[in-house]
Amino acid sequence: MSSKIEKTINKTLRKSSASRAWGILFFCACCILLAVLLRFFVLSVWDFEEKRIFVCELAPCKDKSQKGNLLLAKARGANPVLLWLAGKSGDSIEVPKPFDTIGFNIPKKGDTIVFETLNPMLWDAMFSLHKGFYPEKEIRTEISLWSNEGELPFAFVGRASISGRPVSEREVAFLPWHELRLLELQLQKIFPAMDSIHFRRKVFGNTVEITDFIAREELFYLSCQKPGRQKICYDSREKGFFRKSEIQGQAIFYDL
Repeated sequence: MSSKIEKTINKTLRKSSASRAWGILFFCACCILLAVLLRFFVLSVWDFEEKRIFVCELAPCKDKSQKGNLLLAKARGANPVLLWLAGKSGDSIEVPKPFDTIGFNIPKKGDTIVFETLNPMLWDAMFSLHKGFYPEKEIRTEISLWSNEGELPFAFVGRASISGRPVSEREVAFLPWHELRLLELQLQKIFPAMDSIHFRRKVFGNTVEITDFIAREELFYLSCQKPGRQKICYDSREKGFFRKSEIQGQAIFYDL
């Protein structure tokens, strides 16, 4: 009788050990699978300011971003980079310029953006944004020189210089706003009798002028807030606004 009881106990123990082993194996497999899914489909790891940063690439992480968050963004024609969120559609922000500080509201999706109402810095940003929204269009810029008394001969720009060399009339239309501003200041000194020398830019698609366009996505203004630790950083001051589709994720588990 006792031998039967011993056999029953041993058989039960063997079954229990096997079930436990299979349970542990299944749990470990689930943990490994979860880690793989997190690593390759949810989280990515990036180096930022000599630290390892985990970035959540799920839509809820990107949708809940707020000022001060660290976002992973990919600008047109550039590699992904981690930048700080200074503001997004609907926010009002102030940006320091070489000559003063400018404040503006970031347009929302569906807003109509009118080129002639923009200051030079925003003009550059919106021109780049327009090309991103409408890549199928072949657009060009026409630029002219004006004073308060009327249009001036465009050949006047050849009297100014950039980096110690005379300016070519053909390159002026491709210069960014801050270099155009430097040319305006130079020309104002060269022609002091003329009041308020400035450039005017227009956008054309073939022969048709494009005066405005509609923002197709929410916009983000991203910045390098710690230039001392990031020696090279191309943010919205150079790239203009980032579109929502260019935001790839939000950093988590970081302490900078």
